[in-house]
Amino acid sequence: MQAEWVLAGIPSAVVCVDIKGHIRYINSAAERLLFCNHDSLIDAPMCSLPVRGAGGVVLTADAVAALAASGNEAAIRLQAGQGDNSEQQLILRVNTVNDGDGHCVGYSLLLSGLEASGDSDQALDPLTSLMGRREFERRIDNLVNDAAVSSRTHALLYIDIDQFKLINDTSGHGAGDNLIKAVADCLQSELFAGDLLYRLGGDEFGILLSNVDHYEARSIATRLIKSVKRISFTWSGIAHRVSISIGVVIINDQSQERQAVMSQADVAMYSAKENGRGRLHVYDVHDKKLSRLQDEMDWVHRINDALGSGAFCLMRERIVPLCDEQGAAREYNELLVRMRYQGELLSPGQFMPAAERFGLMPQIDRWVVKAVFDYLQSNPEVVASRPLFAINISGQSLCEESFLEFVYRQLRRSHIDPGLICFEITETVAITNFSAVSRFIDRVHELGGQFALDDFGTGMSSFGYLQELAVDFVKIDGMFVHDIDKNPVHEAMVRSINDISHVLGKKTIAEFVERQTVFDYLAEIGVDFAQGYLHGRPVPLEEKIS
Repeated sequence: MQAEWVLAGIPSAVVCVDIKGHIRYINSAAERLLFCNHDSLIDAPMCSLPVRGAGGVVLTADAVAALAASGNEAAIRLQAGQGDNSEQQLILRVNTVNDGDGHCVGYSLLLSGLEASGDSDQALDPLTSLMGRREFERRIDNLVNDAAVSSRTHALLYIDIDQFKLINDTSGHGAGDNLIKAVADCLQSELFAGDLLYRLGGDEFGILLSNVDHYEARSIATRLIKSVKRISFTWSGIAHRVSISIGVVIINDQSQERQAVMSQADVAMYSAKENGRGRLHVYDVHDKKLSRLQDEMDWVHRINDALGSGAFCLMRERIVPLCDEQGAAREYNELLVRMRYQGELLSPGQFMPAAERFGLMPQIDRWVVKAVFDYLQSNPEVVASRPLFAINISGQSLCEESFLEFVYRQLRRSHIDPGLICFEITETVAITNFSAVSRFIDRVHELGGQFALDDFGTGMSSFGYLQELAVDFVKIDGMFVHDIDKNPVHEAMVRSINDISHVLGKKTIAEFVERQTVFDYLAEIGVDFAQGYLHGRPVPLEEKIS
C-alpha cells in the first residue's frame, strides 16, 4: 500500500504491467494524461490503453519487453488520444520490475510529454514530428552499452532519399518538404512498436531496431525500400519516382563507440547509393572495399574540420615568362591549396580525391576565392604592382549557378580588380561540362578577368574544343613538356599545341619545367610562359618570392 501511495503522489504518469502485459496499476497522473480510469483498466491487457506506437501499432507485452531489454531508458514516441480526439506526442520509458530473487515479474511504464520535459534537445522535428539527432545519438549510446554487456544485438538503419536535391532544386522547397513528410509517414507506417524512427536532418533518417539479428534487420530494411518505392508523389503536375538507400550496421559486443557505428552506417549507405540506389548495404568489417570507402569518408570529416578551423592555406608557384620583354609586364603566380593535418602540410593529392568524390570541392573553392581576395584587400602594395593570380576551380563549382554569384559578391565586398584574377580549369572538366564552362568563361570576361585551360593535350578532342573555348591561356600538360629535349614526339606535340594556340590568339604556359635544357627548348619553340621547379618550389602566399 505504501508503494501505491508513493506512485500516486509523483507527478509523472506511471503504468505498471505484469510479465504477460496485463495492467496492474495506473497512477493519478497517468489517468489524467490518458483520459482513462484506474478501476476500469485493472487486469485488462495493455492494448486497452488509449495509446499507439509508431505507425499506429498497438503496444504489446513483447514490444515492452524488447524495449526494456534494449536499455533501461528506452524511448519511443507515442500518441495519446485525448477527449477531443486530438493527439499528443509522448515519450515512453520502460524499466524492468524484479522480485526479491532478481526474476522479472513485470514492467513499469513512465509516460511524459516532450514539451513538459523542458529538454530542448528532445523537441520534435516540426515537419515530421519525429525525434531528432540528439536523442538518436543518446539512444545509440544505450544500445552500444547494452550490446557490450549482453548477448543481444541491435541494428542501426541510416536512410537517405535518393536524388532528393534534384527534386528539391527543380520543383522547389515546398516539394522537398512534402516529399520528406511523405517518406517519414511511409517509414513510420512500416515499423513496429519499439522500432524508433528519427529525422537526422535534411533528407536523412535513422532507425534503431532493438534485439534483432542480421537477417531481421536486413528484412526490415528491404521492406522499407519496397514500401517507399510504392509512394505516388506528384508535385505541380510532375510525377517523381521515389526511392531510398539504406546503410545497415549491426550493433553487437564488438561495436565500438557511437561515432564509429554512425561512421559505418554512413559508409554502408553511400555504398548502397554507389551500387545503384534504391537498395541496402550491410556493413561488414571484413569488406576491403568498404574499408577503403570508410578511409575516404574519414577524410570528409577531416576536410570539414579543416574548413571550420582555418587549417587550409595557400601556396604560390611562379609562372615565368620566356622572354624579358614579357617579364617586365607583371608577376604571374598560380595559387595552390594545402591542408594542415597533424603537423603536416598535405598536398592536394592526399585530400582532393575524397573532396571530389563526396562533393566538397565547392566549399574548398569558395574558401580559396575568399582567402585570395582577403589577401589582396589586406595588401594594397601587392595590388599596386598588378600581379596576376591563377585560381583553380573545380567542375563541381562551375556547375553551381550560385558559385559565380559568390565570386561577384566577393569582388564587390573586397573591391578587387577582376583583372588581377585568372581562373583555371582542367581540359577534362571543360569538355565534360562544356556548356557550364563556356557560360562561366563569358561571365569572367564580362567582369574583366581571365581564364586558363589547364592540362591541355590529355583529351581526345583537344584541338576541336580549343577553338570553341574563349580562354586566354593554354597550359600544356607536363607529360609532354618534362622530356621535350629527349622525346621528338613530345616536342612535336608541344609545337603543335603552341602554334595552334597562337593562331587562336591564346598565350601558352608549359608545365613541369624542371631543367634548363627544357626551358631553352620551350623558348626556341616560342612558348610564352614556363612553370615548374626550375624557378623554385611553391612558397606560402605571404612569403616574398626571390
